[in-house]
Amino acid sequence: MSNQSSYELIKYNIYMGITTQNLKIYNDSDPLDFTTITVPIKEGVKVLSHEDYTAEALKKYDMYCTSEMMNNIASYEGGSFKTIREGIVSSFDDKRKQAIIDLSCKHSVAVDINTKNEQVEIGKKIDVVVTKKNGKIVADASSKMAQIERIKQELIKQIQTPTTAYAAMVKEVVFNNLNTFNGFMVDINGLKCFMPGAESDVVPLNDYNCLLGESLYVMPVATVKESIVVSHKEYLNTLKPKVLRTLEQTEKNTLITGKISSVKHFGVFILIDECVPTLLSVSEMNEETENKFKNDELVVGDDIQFYIDNINGERVIITQTVSKSEGWDKLKNEVDNEKEYNLNGVVKNVFNNGVVIISEKFNGITFFLSSKVVKMDTLEVGKEVILPVDSVDTIKKTVRLRISE
Repeated sequence: MSNQSSYELIKYNIYMGITTQNLKIYNDSDPLDFTTITVPIKEGVKVLSHEDYTAEALKKYDMYCTSEMMNNIASYEGGSFKTIREGIVSSFDDKRKQAIIDLSCKHSVAVDINTKNEQVEIGKKIDVVVTKKNGKIVADASSKMAQIERIKQELIKQIQTPTTAYAAMVKEVVFNNLNTFNGFMVDINGLKCFMPGAESDVVPLNDYNCLLGESLYVMPVATVKESIVVSHKEYLNTLKPKVLRTLEQTEKNTLITGKISSVKHFGVFILIDECVPTLLSVSEMNEETENKFKNDELVVGDDIQFYIDNINGERVIITQTVSKSEGWDKLKNEVDNEKEYNLNGVVKNVFNNGVVIISEKFNGITFFLSSKVVKMDTLEVGKEVILPVDSVDTIKKTVRLRISE
Protein backbone atom coordinates (compact mmCIF):
# COMPACT_ATOMS: atom_id res chain seq x y z
CA MET A 1 0.00 0.00 0.00
CA SER A 2 2.94 2.36 0.55
CA ASN A 3 3.33 2.95 -3.18
CA GLN A 4 -0.32 3.74 -3.74
CA SER A 5 -1.17 7.38 -4.19
CA SER A 6 -4.77 8.10 -5.11
CA TYR A 7 -8.27 6.91 -4.44
CA GLU A 8 -11.79 7.39 -5.71
CA LEU A 9 -15.32 7.16 -4.32
CA ILE A 10 -17.23 4.13 -5.60
CA LYS A 11 -20.51 3.91 -3.64
CA TYR A 12 -22.11 3.86 -0.20
CA ASN A 13 -23.12 0.70 1.59
CA ILE A 14 -25.11 0.14 4.78
CA TYR A 15 -24.10 -3.06 6.56
CA MET A 16 -25.46 -4.03 9.98
CA GLY A 17 -26.42 -0.41 10.61
CA ILE A 18 -22.91 0.90 9.82
CA THR A 19 -22.47 3.20 6.83
CA THR A 20 -19.41 2.29 4.78
CA GLN A 21 -17.82 3.50 1.59
CA ASN A 22 -15.83 1.58 -1.02
CA LEU A 23 -12.64 3.31 -2.11
CA LYS A 24 -10.33 2.54 -5.00
CA ILE A 25 -6.68 2.92 -3.94
CA TYR A 26 -4.54 3.55 -7.02
CA ASN A 27 -1.01 2.22 -7.43
CA ASP A 28 1.68 4.92 -7.51
CA SER A 29 3.76 3.08 -10.12
CA ASP A 30 0.73 2.40 -12.33
CA PRO A 31 -2.31 4.65 -11.83
CA LEU A 32 -4.47 2.29 -13.87
CA ASP A 33 -4.01 -0.43 -11.26
CA PHE A 34 -6.00 -0.26 -8.02
CA THR A 35 -7.09 -2.08 -4.87
CA THR A 36 -10.60 -1.72 -3.47
CA ILE A 37 -11.06 -1.18 0.30
CA THR A 38 -14.14 -0.55 2.44
CA VAL A 39 -14.02 2.09 5.19
CA PRO A 40 -16.64 3.19 7.76
CA ILE A 41 -17.88 6.82 7.60
CA LYS A 42 -20.08 8.97 9.82
CA GLU A 43 -23.64 9.53 8.73
CA GLY A 44 -23.89 12.65 6.57
CA VAL A 45 -20.15 12.78 5.89
CA LYS A 46 -19.05 12.44 2.28
CA VAL A 47 -15.51 11.49 1.33
CA LEU A 48 -14.78 12.82 -2.17
CA SER A 49 -11.71 12.43 -4.34
CA HIS A 50 -9.50 15.28 -5.54
CA GLU A 51 -10.43 17.57 -2.63
CA ASP A 52 -7.86 19.22 -0.36
CA TYR A 53 -9.32 17.76 2.83
CA THR A 54 -9.33 14.20 1.50
CA ALA A 55 -5.92 13.21 2.86
CA GLU A 56 -6.81 14.44 6.34
CA ALA A 57 -10.15 12.63 6.23
CA LEU A 58 -8.53 9.33 5.33
CA LYS A 59 -5.73 9.48 7.90
CA LYS A 60 -8.17 8.01 10.44
CA TYR A 61 -8.16 4.87 8.30
CA ASP A 62 -4.41 4.25 8.60
CA MET A 63 -5.21 0.57 9.11
CA TYR A 64 -5.63 0.56 5.34
CA CYS A 65 -3.22 3.28 4.21
CA THR A 66 0.18 4.57 5.35
CA SER A 67 0.83 8.22 6.16
CA GLU A 68 3.27 8.38 3.26
CA MET A 69 0.57 7.24 0.86
CA MET A 70 -1.93 9.68 2.39
CA ASN A 71 0.38 12.63 1.71
CA ASN A 72 0.36 11.67 -1.97
CA ILE A 73 -3.38 11.14 -2.21
CA ALA A 74 -5.50 12.45 -5.13
CA SER A 75 -2.76 12.71 -7.78
CA TYR A 76 -0.27 10.47 -9.54
CA GLU A 77 3.22 11.96 -9.22
CA GLY A 78 5.18 9.00 -10.61
CA GLY A 79 7.35 8.78 -13.71
CA SER A 80 6.70 7.31 -17.13
CA PHE A 81 4.95 4.05 -17.84
CA LYS A 82 3.64 2.12 -20.82
CA THR A 83 1.18 -0.72 -20.65
CA ILE A 84 -1.78 -2.48 -22.26
CA ARG A 85 -5.27 -1.86 -20.92
CA GLU A 86 -8.71 -3.02 -21.99
CA GLY A 87 -11.07 -0.06 -22.28
CA ILE A 88 -14.62 0.59 -23.40
CA VAL A 89 -15.53 3.01 -26.21
CA SER A 90 -17.76 5.63 -24.62
CA SER A 91 -18.10 8.41 -27.23
CA PHE A 92 -16.74 10.13 -30.34
CA ASP A 93 -15.86 13.74 -31.12
CA ASP A 94 -18.07 15.77 -33.47
CA LYS A 95 -16.03 14.92 -36.56
CA ARG A 96 -15.64 11.26 -35.54
CA LYS A 97 -11.86 11.53 -35.81
CA GLN A 98 -11.28 10.59 -32.18
CA ALA A 99 -12.88 8.10 -29.82
CA ILE A 100 -13.00 8.41 -26.04
CA ILE A 101 -11.99 5.15 -24.33
CA ASP A 102 -12.89 4.65 -20.66
CA LEU A 103 -10.10 2.72 -18.92
CA SER A 104 -11.59 2.93 -15.42
CA CYS A 105 -13.98 5.11 -13.44
CA LYS A 106 -11.04 7.50 -13.04
CA HIS A 107 -9.32 7.54 -16.42
CA SER A 108 -10.38 8.06 -20.02
CA VAL A 109 -8.17 8.59 -23.05
CA ALA A 110 -8.74 9.90 -26.56
CA VAL A 111 -7.45 7.87 -29.49
CA ASP A 112 -7.24 8.76 -33.16
CA ILE A 113 -9.45 6.75 -35.48
CA ASN A 114 -7.88 5.58 -38.72
CA THR A 115 -7.70 2.51 -40.91
CA LYS A 116 -5.18 0.91 -38.58
CA ASN A 117 -7.57 0.98 -35.61
CA GLU A 118 -9.71 -1.93 -34.66
CA GLN A 119 -13.38 -1.48 -35.50
CA VAL A 120 -14.51 1.19 -33.05
CA GLU A 121 -18.11 1.14 -31.79
CA ILE A 122 -19.83 2.62 -28.75
CA GLY A 123 -19.77 0.15 -25.86
CA LYS A 124 -17.17 -2.11 -27.48
CA LYS A 125 -14.20 -3.39 -25.47
CA ILE A 126 -10.90 -2.53 -27.09
CA ASP A 127 -7.18 -2.98 -26.32
CA VAL A 128 -5.39 0.32 -25.74
CA VAL A 129 -1.67 1.01 -25.44
CA VAL A 130 -1.50 3.61 -22.66
CA THR A 131 1.60 5.77 -22.18
CA LYS A 132 2.29 8.38 -19.52
CA LYS A 133 5.16 10.76 -20.08
CA ASN A 134 5.82 14.24 -18.72
CA GLY A 135 2.57 14.10 -16.76
CA LYS A 136 0.40 13.40 -19.78
CA ILE A 137 -1.45 10.19 -20.59
CA VAL A 138 -1.81 9.31 -24.28
CA ALA A 139 -3.07 6.17 -25.97
CA ASP A 140 -3.04 4.19 -29.20
CA ALA A 141 -5.80 1.75 -30.06
CA SER A 142 -4.29 0.20 -33.21
CA SER A 143 -4.31 -3.59 -33.20
CA LYS A 144 -0.65 -3.77 -34.30
CA MET A 145 0.59 -1.39 -31.61
CA ALA A 146 -1.37 -3.22 -28.93
CA GLN A 147 0.00 -6.57 -30.10
CA ILE A 148 3.60 -5.32 -30.08
CA GLU A 149 3.27 -3.71 -26.64
CA ARG A 150 1.66 -6.85 -25.24
CA ILE A 151 4.61 -8.94 -26.49
CA LYS A 152 7.08 -6.41 -25.07
CA GLN A 153 5.48 -6.48 -21.62
CA GLU A 154 5.43 -10.29 -21.70
CA LEU A 155 9.13 -10.44 -22.60
CA ILE A 156 10.04 -8.02 -19.81
CA LYS A 157 8.24 -10.21 -17.27
CA GLN A 158 10.15 -13.24 -18.60
CA ILE A 159 13.62 -11.73 -18.05
CA GLN A 160 13.89 -12.55 -14.34
CA THR A 161 12.65 -16.15 -14.58
CA PRO A 162 12.53 -17.12 -18.27
CA THR A 163 10.27 -20.08 -18.99
CA THR A 164 9.23 -19.47 -22.59
CA ALA A 165 11.09 -19.37 -25.92
CA TYR A 166 9.87 -17.13 -28.74
CA ALA A 167 10.25 -17.59 -32.49
CA ALA A 168 12.34 -14.72 -33.90
CA MET A 169 13.26 -13.86 -37.48
CA VAL A 170 16.80 -12.58 -38.02
CA LYS A 171 16.33 -9.34 -39.95
CA GLU A 172 19.61 -7.44 -39.87
CA VAL A 173 23.32 -7.75 -39.06
CA VAL A 174 24.43 -4.97 -36.68
CA PHE A 175 27.88 -3.35 -36.63
CA ASN A 176 29.33 -0.92 -34.07
CA ASN A 177 30.93 2.47 -34.74
CA LEU A 178 34.21 0.77 -35.67
CA ASN A 179 32.38 -1.33 -38.27
CA THR A 180 32.94 -4.46 -36.16
CA PHE A 181 30.26 -7.15 -36.02
CA ASN A 182 28.09 -6.60 -32.96
CA GLY A 183 25.00 -8.79 -33.30
CA PHE A 184 21.60 -9.02 -34.94
CA MET A 185 18.24 -7.29 -34.99
CA VAL A 186 15.50 -9.91 -34.74
CA ASP A 187 11.73 -9.64 -35.10
CA ILE A 188 9.30 -11.29 -32.66
CA ASN A 189 5.80 -10.83 -34.09
CA GLY A 190 6.54 -7.23 -35.03
CA LEU A 191 8.68 -6.35 -31.98
CA LYS A 192 12.32 -5.57 -32.82
CA CYS A 193 14.86 -6.96 -30.35
CA PHE A 194 18.66 -7.10 -30.24
CA MET A 195 20.61 -10.37 -30.12
CA PRO A 196 24.37 -9.97 -29.40
CA GLY A 197 26.68 -12.05 -31.56
CA ALA A 198 27.88 -14.03 -28.52
CA GLU A 199 24.25 -15.00 -27.78
CA SER A 200 23.51 -16.35 -31.25
CA ASP A 201 24.91 -19.86 -30.68
CA VAL A 202 26.75 -22.04 -28.15
CA VAL A 203 29.85 -21.88 -30.38
CA PRO A 204 31.28 -18.90 -32.31
CA LEU A 205 29.65 -18.40 -35.70
CA ASN A 206 31.71 -19.34 -38.71
CA ASP A 207 29.81 -16.79 -40.85
CA TYR A 208 27.34 -14.38 -39.22
CA ASN A 209 25.61 -13.73 -42.56
CA CYS A 210 24.38 -17.32 -42.55
CA LEU A 211 21.68 -16.41 -40.01
CA LEU A 212 20.04 -13.65 -42.08
CA GLY A 213 16.45 -14.61 -42.82
CA GLU A 214 16.59 -17.58 -40.46
CA SER A 215 14.00 -18.26 -37.74
CA LEU A 216 15.44 -19.00 -34.29
CA TYR A 217 14.01 -19.63 -30.86
CA VAL A 218 15.17 -16.97 -28.40
CA MET A 219 14.67 -16.08 -24.73
CA PRO A 220 14.71 -12.55 -23.23
CA VAL A 221 17.74 -11.86 -21.01
CA ALA A 222 17.91 -8.06 -20.42
CA THR A 223 16.59 -4.60 -21.26
CA VAL A 224 18.81 -1.78 -22.51
CA LYS A 225 17.02 1.57 -22.65
CA GLU A 226 13.94 0.84 -24.78
CA SER A 227 15.30 -2.36 -26.34
CA ILE A 228 14.95 -5.95 -25.20
CA VAL A 229 18.03 -8.19 -25.48
CA VAL A 230 17.34 -11.78 -26.44
CA SER A 231 19.48 -14.92 -26.65
CA HIS A 232 19.34 -17.99 -28.84
CA LYS A 233 22.20 -19.44 -26.78
CA GLU A 234 20.07 -19.26 -23.61
CA TYR A 235 17.38 -21.31 -25.33
CA LEU A 236 19.90 -23.90 -26.52
CA ASN A 237 21.34 -24.17 -23.00
CA THR A 238 17.91 -25.19 -21.71
CA LEU A 239 18.01 -28.18 -24.09
CA LYS A 240 21.51 -29.26 -23.07
CA PRO A 241 20.72 -31.27 -19.86
CA LYS A 242 18.25 -33.55 -21.65
CA VAL A 243 20.65 -34.18 -24.56
CA LEU A 244 23.52 -34.93 -22.17
CA ARG A 245 21.38 -37.44 -20.25
CA THR A 246 20.56 -39.21 -23.50
CA LEU A 247 24.22 -39.31 -24.55
CA GLU A 248 25.27 -40.72 -21.16
CA GLN A 249 22.96 -43.68 -21.74
CA THR A 250 24.31 -44.31 -25.25
CA GLU A 251 26.46 -47.39 -25.84
CA LYS A 252 30.01 -46.75 -27.07
CA ASN A 253 29.39 -48.70 -30.28
CA THR A 254 26.31 -46.58 -31.23
CA LEU A 255 26.85 -44.06 -34.01
CA ILE A 256 25.76 -40.47 -33.23
CA THR A 257 25.14 -37.81 -35.88
CA GLY A 258 26.09 -34.14 -35.45
CA LYS A 259 26.72 -31.11 -37.64
CA ILE A 260 30.10 -29.54 -38.33
CA SER A 261 30.13 -26.01 -36.87
CA SER A 262 33.70 -25.02 -37.76
CA VAL A 263 36.89 -26.51 -39.20
CA LYS A 264 40.29 -25.89 -37.57
CA HIS A 265 43.79 -27.12 -38.31
CA PHE A 266 43.61 -29.60 -35.41
CA GLY A 267 40.13 -31.01 -36.10
CA VAL A 268 36.47 -30.08 -36.48
CA PHE A 269 34.01 -28.66 -33.97
CA ILE A 270 30.64 -30.42 -33.99
CA LEU A 271 27.22 -29.59 -32.53
CA ILE A 272 25.07 -32.43 -31.21
CA ASP A 273 21.35 -31.63 -31.43
CA GLU A 274 22.33 -27.97 -31.96
CA CYS A 275 23.17 -27.42 -28.29
CA VAL A 276 26.09 -29.63 -27.17
CA PRO A 277 29.48 -28.66 -28.66
CA THR A 278 32.29 -31.16 -29.03
CA LEU A 279 35.55 -31.60 -30.91
CA LEU A 280 36.63 -34.39 -33.24
CA SER A 281 40.41 -34.11 -33.31
CA VAL A 282 42.43 -35.37 -36.24
CA SER A 283 43.82 -38.16 -34.07
CA GLU A 284 40.28 -39.52 -33.50
CA MET A 285 39.18 -39.45 -37.16
CA ASN A 286 38.76 -42.60 -39.19
CA GLU A 287 40.69 -42.92 -42.43
CA GLU A 288 37.86 -41.63 -44.66
CA THR A 289 37.24 -38.51 -42.56
CA GLU A 290 40.95 -37.81 -42.19
CA ASN A 291 41.41 -37.89 -45.98
CA LYS A 292 38.49 -35.46 -46.42
CA PHE A 293 40.00 -33.26 -43.73
CA LYS A 294 43.40 -33.15 -45.44
CA ASN A 295 41.74 -32.35 -48.79
CA ASP A 296 39.58 -29.54 -47.28
CA GLU A 297 36.40 -31.48 -48.08
CA LEU A 298 34.79 -31.13 -44.64
CA VAL A 299 32.30 -28.26 -44.81
CA VAL A 300 30.45 -26.32 -42.10
CA GLY A 301 26.87 -27.58 -41.91
CA ASP A 302 27.69 -31.11 -43.10
CA ASP A 303 26.46 -34.09 -41.08
CA ILE A 304 29.15 -36.25 -39.51
CA GLN A 305 28.97 -39.47 -37.52
CA PHE A 306 30.99 -40.55 -34.49
CA TYR A 307 30.91 -42.50 -31.22
CA ILE A 308 30.65 -41.17 -27.66
CA ASP A 309 33.90 -41.97 -25.90
CA ASN A 310 33.43 -40.21 -22.57
CA ILE A 311 31.24 -37.56 -20.86
CA ASN A 312 32.70 -35.45 -18.06
CA GLY A 313 30.13 -32.90 -16.84
CA GLU A 314 29.15 -30.96 -19.95
CA ARG A 315 32.28 -32.01 -21.83
CA VAL A 316 31.67 -34.71 -24.43
CA ILE A 317 34.65 -36.63 -25.83
CA ILE A 318 34.05 -38.32 -29.18
CA THR A 319 35.88 -40.60 -31.59
CA GLN A 320 35.25 -42.26 -34.93
CA THR A 321 37.13 -45.41 -34.00
CA VAL A 322 35.88 -47.30 -30.97
CA SER A 323 39.01 -49.46 -30.98
CA LYS A 324 41.14 -46.35 -30.37
CA SER A 325 39.35 -45.76 -27.07
CA GLU A 326 40.01 -49.34 -26.14
CA GLY A 327 43.65 -48.77 -27.08
CA TRP A 328 43.90 -45.80 -24.70
CA ASP A 329 42.41 -47.86 -21.89
CA LYS A 330 44.87 -50.64 -22.60
CA LEU A 331 47.85 -48.24 -22.63
CA LYS A 332 46.80 -46.66 -19.33
CA ASN A 333 46.47 -50.08 -17.75
CA GLU A 334 50.01 -51.06 -18.79
CA VAL A 335 51.52 -47.73 -17.67
CA ASP A 336 49.80 -47.95 -14.29
CA ASN A 337 51.05 -51.50 -13.73
CA GLU A 338 54.67 -50.93 -14.76
CA LYS A 339 56.83 -48.47 -12.85
CA GLU A 340 59.10 -47.35 -15.71
CA TYR A 341 57.07 -47.97 -18.83
CA ASN A 342 58.48 -47.33 -22.31
CA LEU A 343 56.13 -46.93 -25.29
CA ASN A 344 57.14 -47.89 -28.82
CA GLY A 345 55.76 -45.54 -31.47
CA VAL A 346 56.34 -44.05 -34.92
CA VAL A 347 56.45 -40.38 -35.93
CA LYS A 348 53.35 -39.73 -38.03
CA ASN A 349 53.57 -35.96 -38.60
CA VAL A 350 56.12 -33.25 -37.84
CA PHE A 351 55.12 -29.61 -37.16
CA ASN A 352 57.04 -26.54 -36.05
CA ASN A 353 55.67 -26.83 -32.52
CA GLY A 354 55.78 -30.60 -32.08
CA VAL A 355 55.13 -34.07 -33.51
CA VAL A 356 52.29 -36.58 -33.74
CA ILE A 357 53.13 -40.11 -32.61
CA ILE A 358 51.18 -43.24 -33.59
CA SER A 359 51.23 -46.54 -31.69
CA GLU A 360 50.00 -49.53 -33.68
CA LYS A 361 50.28 -51.77 -30.62
CA PHE A 362 47.44 -49.86 -28.96
CA ASN A 363 44.94 -49.94 -31.86
CA GLY A 364 46.58 -47.10 -33.79
CA ILE A 365 46.16 -44.37 -31.16
CA THR A 366 47.85 -41.05 -31.91
CA PHE A 367 48.91 -38.20 -29.65
CA PHE A 368 50.78 -34.91 -29.89
CA LEU A 369 54.10 -34.15 -28.19
CA SER A 370 55.24 -30.53 -27.85
CA SER A 371 58.67 -29.41 -29.06
CA LYS A 372 59.29 -28.47 -25.42
CA VAL A 373 59.49 -32.13 -24.39
CA VAL A 374 61.09 -33.77 -27.48
CA LYS A 375 64.21 -33.03 -29.53
CA MET A 376 62.78 -31.96 -32.89
CA ASP A 377 66.08 -32.06 -34.79
CA THR A 378 66.31 -35.84 -34.41
CA LEU A 379 62.75 -36.66 -35.57
CA GLU A 380 61.28 -37.24 -39.01
CA VAL A 381 58.16 -38.90 -40.40
CA GLY A 382 58.39 -42.70 -40.18
CA LYS A 383 61.10 -42.77 -37.52
CA GLU A 384 60.58 -45.23 -34.65
CA VAL A 385 60.80 -43.79 -31.16
CA ILE A 386 60.84 -45.14 -27.62
CA LEU A 387 59.07 -42.84 -25.16
CA PRO A 388 59.38 -43.04 -21.33
CA VAL A 389 55.69 -42.60 -20.35
CA ASP A 390 54.89 -41.43 -16.82
CA SER A 391 51.06 -41.25 -17.01
CA VAL A 392 48.09 -41.39 -19.42
CA ASP A 393 44.90 -39.29 -19.55
CA THR A 394 42.27 -41.35 -21.37
CA ILE A 395 39.77 -38.45 -21.40
CA LYS A 396 42.06 -35.80 -22.92
CA LYS A 397 43.88 -38.49 -24.98
CA THR A 398 47.32 -37.35 -23.85
CA VAL A 399 50.48 -38.92 -22.45
CA ARG A 400 52.91 -37.37 -19.99
CA LEU A 401 56.57 -38.29 -20.42
CA ARG A 402 58.83 -39.26 -17.56
CA ILE A 403 61.58 -36.74 -16.93
CA SER A 404 65.07 -38.18 -16.61
CA GLU A 405 67.03 -37.13 -13.53
